[in-house]
Amino acid sequence: MPPRNFALDLSRSSYVCQSCLTSLRGVKPNAQLWLTRHASGLARRNQRRLEVAAAKVKAAETQKPPVDPKTNEELQKLITQLQNGELPDSVDLSILQAADVPDGPVDVRYFEQTPNGQTKQLSTDDFNMSTSGLDADVGKAIDDLERQMSATVKMLDRMEKQGMQQKADVLRRQFKTSLKKQYKGKTGPEAEEYGLLRISGFSGSKHRAIASLNSFLARESVVKGGVPKQKDLVDCWKGYSAARKSLSSAWQNVSREVWDFLWMIVSWEKGVENPNRMRHVYVLAKDMKAAGLMLSDSQQLLAIEAMFVEGWKEEAIEAWKKAVVTIGSKPETFTDYYELGVRMLSLNGDVERAQRAAETLLGSAEKVDARILILIIKALAVKQATNEKAWETYRRMRDLLGESMMLEDYDEVISLFLGANCMEYALQAFVDMMFSGTVDIRGRTRLPIAISNQFFIGKWLKRLIGAGDLNGAYKVVVYLQEKGVSASPIQLNGLIGAWIRTETAENLEKAEDLAWNMIRSRLNYVHMRGRGSSMDQPTRLYDPYPHSRPSSGEEPEFNCSAKATAETFSIMAENYSSRGLHDALEQLWGAFQHAAIGPTSFLMNQLIRSYSQDGKADKAIEIYRDMTTNQNISPDAYTFLALFNTLSVNRLIIRDPELSARDVRRGREFFADMVHANWKFESPETFHLLPRTILFSMLKAQDYAGMLIAARAMNQLFDFTPPGPLLIELAAGTATLRVQTKRNIALIMEANSLVDNLTRQHRTRLAEQGVDIDNLAKSQKSEELHHVLENLILVKAKAQDVRRDKLMPHLDMAAKEMGVYDILGDAEQVAKHRKIIGHLEDAL
Repeated sequence: MPPRNFALDLSRSSYVCQSCLTSLRGVKPNAQLWLTRHASGLARRNQRRLEVAAAKVKAAETQKPPVDPKTNEELQKLITQLQNGELPDSVDLSILQAADVPDGPVDVRYFEQTPNGQTKQLSTDDFNMSTSGLDADVGKAIDDLERQMSATVKMLDRMEKQGMQQKADVLRRQFKTSLKKQYKGKTGPEAEEYGLLRISGFSGSKHRAIASLNSFLARESVVKGGVPKQKDLVDCWKGYSAARKSLSSAWQNVSREVWDFLWMIVSWEKGVENPNRMRHVYVLAKDMKAAGLMLSDSQQLLAIEAMFVEGWKEEAIEAWKKAVVTIGSKPETFTDYYELGVRMLSLNGDVERAQRAAETLLGSAEKVDARILILIIKALAVKQATNEKAWETYRRMRDLLGESMMLEDYDEVISLFLGANCMEYALQAFVDMMFSGTVDIRGRTRLPIAISNQFFIGKWLKRLIGAGDLNGAYKVVVYLQEKGVSASPIQLNGLIGAWIRTETAENLEKAEDLAWNMIRSRLNYVHMRGRGSSMDQPTRLYDPYPHSRPSSGEEPEFNCSAKATAETFSIMAENYSSRGLHDALEQLWGAFQHAAIGPTSFLMNQLIRSYSQDGKADKAIEIYRDMTTNQNISPDAYTFLALFNTLSVNRLIIRDPELSARDVRRGREFFADMVHANWKFESPETFHLLPRTILFSMLKAQDYAGMLIAARAMNQLFDFTPPGPLLIELAAGTATLRVQTKRNIALIMEANSLVDNLTRQHRTRLAEQGVDIDNLAKSQKSEELHHVLENLILVKAKAQDVRRDKLMPHLDMAAKEMGVYDILGDAEQVAKHRKIIGHLEDAL
């Protein structure tokens, strides 16, 4: 890269040729000085010297003494040195003062050569930043600080010389306190003072790469009370990683305070999330080593751990061994050193050395947490030959902890034994947790009654499922059934549901296998029960669904003795329906018919939903009719939601007039069934969703008479009041206000205007009747919304101007077909068919 040159111009000329410079003596009164920038510190000092000279020239009198030839010779010598890039240690200002320099302001111009060879002019602030690595504000702050310190020291010296030693000492302490407040540095978690953090000594493009890191170091909110924030961690590594390449060219320019402060931020782990902590510590430690810095003991330990985590396991362990004399022998680092060794050696499989390190730690006078043995337990449990040693290590840890052993410690040990298939040890650890170590079941073929019951198993399974250890829970089910203790169907249904909620292919397969295992157990039970006492032929297990077995067609590894319940079928029905597995749902329905379990509305709803999604709406309605009529299943709110979604207007994009006409008839039939069925709303979700679905279905089918009757009926039977957003959606004909397409926005704006007009008309009539429209009661506001809805339906039907006597026949026919002709207006009938219960009514 070519050198960057800066011109110092004392005559306002932007360019002076070399020949003019050589004829400076006695010919050109305006001296042209060209100097090449070298070390930033020297350049800054030279600049200050020349500025002082320029100030003296400006302050000189108009009458100047004649220039001595010897002075001109010395001036020429100085210029020649500057041209050759030589900067003298000192400049005799009398030489510059005696030179023939014109009066007026001195114009100093600075230039820099860019990497592409072009020359650009710099401002004074840019020049200062480029040469010294400090921006204008920081440079000014340093200059101000220097002046303040110099003036204060001189004043204190004078006071001491005048005999005011005591007062000078008081002022000196006050000065130090004030200076610390004004120029305070960053404070780490151990209250380390890092001073004024700044990286300098870089210029040009290298300085620009470091600018963002310097900006981070100067941020006042980086560390507040010794605790960095999440953004501080991100910005710190972002700035440092961007500056690493530039810093590597001169590591010595980075002060120890900056390194320690960066380490404190990068290695932070308390209170904020730092997922890449070890990776960043590893990189920073390598850079500090490259810079020739000696890491502190705590930094060395963390660097060794970071090296291990980053995959350099053997190297990290070797470094740990070498540090046994320097770090392992110091009281302040003894515990951390050996705990790190136990962790690394256990994870690396060197269990013997890990045990020796643990013995050294536990045998010392230091206060040690015995939970460090958990890692050794894990390393011993994974090998069958050392299972017994793992158990002995657990018992020793339990003895050392005593009453301080927490439930979480038991859970961790149990999880380790379950993961290593040490089922007997896992069960014994859980028994220790439940009975405080007073019951020993190891080696027993028959478990005590206090353990061999579903209540005890249920507590263990609930704890494992709640902790997310689903595979461990399944192992417990299999192991305890071998011991003669079978889990209850409720507990297994919870495990199946937990597997399904993970939505992973492996767990979905496990859930399906266990559920069908339970279903086969139920079918076998029904088959054996049906045979009665007749045993004149060999017993045969009944399995009409062989392809529900594993793909190989073999018997499953685990034959569950627990029998499927209605909840088991419901869980699997919802699973198959949500995944669109219609064939699997049909198979499940076939098994359900043979299981001799009272059918539930939940399974019926899933069947209706699945058939509808599969394009078999007629089959879905047929199942509904069969299950409600022949099997006496009572429908619920979800049943009618599923039924209204079978209508073609809710399934097809393109409307078919013939299908829409059939939707009108079916919609009215569904509404009549809904009114006369014995069900109640059980949740606010269905309370808001069902009326919305009904109104939109009839709107899309253009059944305006049925829509008007449905609005009146739901008002009386559901206590339904249409909310404002629903009115706008119905007016716009779109089912959601969140779809921000251009067409939807236009429809919503038009619909909003229509609803406002209908509301204004209604309030105008109320005002004419003498009602205070500014203070409407809650019932009046509800009545207003219903009035707007009915008028909106008439607008949609283009019947707002049709006389009432012409509309009544259509409304009466709709009311009869919808089963509410004899109900609306009859208080006794309305109370009999109300679908909202007391607690839900209060909540709404």
